[in-house]
Amino acid sequence: MMNIEKIVTPKNTMLATVLTLVLLTVLLTIGMMTPLVAKLTTGVEMSLNTQYFNNRSALPVAALVMLLTTCLLMGYFGAKRSATIAGVSVTTSIIFAIVSPFNNTPIDVTIPLVLVALAATLYKMWRSIDRQSTFKTVRGVSAHIIHMGILLVLIGVVISTNTQVESSNVISVNTASTFADQDYSINITSMTSGYEGEMYQKYPGTSYVTNINFDVYKNNKFFDSGQVKYITDFKWGQTYTNHYIKRGLMEELFIAPKAIDEAGSRVDLYVRTVPFITVLWLGMYIMSFGIVILGAAEYIKAGRNIIMEPGSGSPKKSKSGSPKKNIHQKVAPTSDIEKKYEEKLERDLVKRKGEHGGK
Repeated sequence: MMNIEKIVTPKNTMLATVLTLVLLTVLLTIGMMTPLVAKLTTGVEMSLNTQYFNNRSALPVAALVMLLTTCLLMGYFGAKRSATIAGVSVTTSIIFAIVSPFNNTPIDVTIPLVLVALAATLYKMWRSIDRQSTFKTVRGVSAHIIHMGILLVLIGVVISTNTQVESSNVISVNTASTFADQDYSINITSMTSGYEGEMYQKYPGTSYVTNINFDVYKNNKFFDSGQVKYITDFKWGQTYTNHYIKRGLMEELFIAPKAIDEAGSRVDLYVRTVPFITVLWLGMYIMSFGIVILGAAEYIKAGRNIIMEPGSGSPKKSKSGSPKKNIHQKVAPTSDIEKKYEEKLERDLVKRKGEHGGK
């Protein structure tokens, strides 16, 4: 029968974690380098969307979460119980993927894994509390605050990426338009164009800018007003846009122009709604907070080590103490020699007395 305690060891678990992290890094690097290699070899420009990276990184990230969770629990529960918890978590993810309670496979698989990892992190934080030392508590808990932030970022990315809704529509000025599967409608109130910047070659300015002002309605109620720009830059020979972002507690609204028809006073407007984006930002803030606390704790610890170096705190005592040790070390050998010499003299005297008595 297989002995799980010989397989699931801290050394093997850490090795598997490192190998999984290397695999994830390789996959992401290949994805980032592919457009560059394609352009250098064939001259074709290409771009890879988020779905490309999500499909290839999903399994390594899930394995990484479970391996790190096992590492956290192994010190307290042992190899067998930690492996059992990890197995139950993976089994629950498979069941969720089949039943699909969230109607989204990536979210169904992610939720059980991340919840177990969060529970393990909270348990580790609780065990790191030292009631006799606030410094040790802060230093021990700070690393796990970083872990919690990373997990929240992970679940925020998964949820927001797989629940975002995006669509576009051509809108005329002073006309409201809705967008598919979104609660928002937009009314363009004005569209004005003009040159900006200093004169460049035959143009009165370095760029030609179209300002698009609009009102946003959510569920047929006024929500906000905003502006986006469509910019043609003559100096650099390119066209680009700026965008509008409104971040709320539960979702993020993103608006940007795709194209404009100045003569017809129309704009092709792109609108994207990203739910639960707050979880991602909360995770980033928590992770940053943990990094700051850990850095401060390590700085204080380094300062304490310098102060507590031997001899630095009480130089006079160490100086006055060391000569005494040296004196004792020197006197002890001298006393032994004198003792041996006296014993020899005594033996010589006894011998001489015996000789004289014999005469």
